[in-house]
Amino acid sequence: MRARVVAVVGVVALASAVAVVALASSSANGLPSYTNGYAKWQRINKKPFTSTGPLSSAHAGVKNVYASKKKVGKRYPNGTVIVKTIQPAGRKGIPSQVAVMRKVNGRWRYIEYELSGARYTVLAQGQLCQSCHMQARANDYVCTKR
Repeated sequence: MRARVVAVVGVVALASAVAVVALASSSANGLPSYTNGYAKWQRINKKPFTSTGPLSSAHAGVKNVYASKKKVGKRYPNGTVIVKTIQPAGRKGIPSQVAVMRKVNGRWRYIEYELSGARYTVLAQGQLCQSCHMQARANDYVCTKR
């Protein structure tokens, strides 16, 4: 009986993992499909900004930040996707880096991509990102001034 329970739990875990991968499928450019159309979302910074101060190396370049949903009070609702585009000063075209935040079950998930040829590849994710975003806790961890 115990072996059957373990087998059922294993099958459920595998099905869940497959569902998560399917939900986070990549688009043709390597970014997650849930970021498609981000340039048409509300831009939440008043004007493009650059990094200054102790975090100048994080996302170095000119940035714009887009949100898929509006804040409700002081927080973004579950399902919100935040996209920060990063471009070296003076460079035009598609962004050289794209940082993505996705709110799932009340918590942000972070992943940063860099342009490699014609596709984006993962540069950083998880706790590395969270440590810097803690400084923007009052803004629901969304950085729009650095």
